[in-house]
Amino acid sequence: MPYDYYDLFVKQRNNKVFTETSNIVRQKIWRESFDVVKSQEWEELTERIRKN
Repeated sequence: MPYDYYDLFVKQRNNKVFTETSNIVRQKIWRESFDVVKSQEWEELTERIRKN
């Protein structure tokens, strides 16, 4: 049974549409989450500077 899932996964990874879609989703989600994290760090830094 685990081999069935592995075969399914390999078939999905070899599917061009699946690969393109997953790459687009990764770029959008990771990019946004990275921007959010950086903006939060920037806000914390500016707040510390204001306090001093």
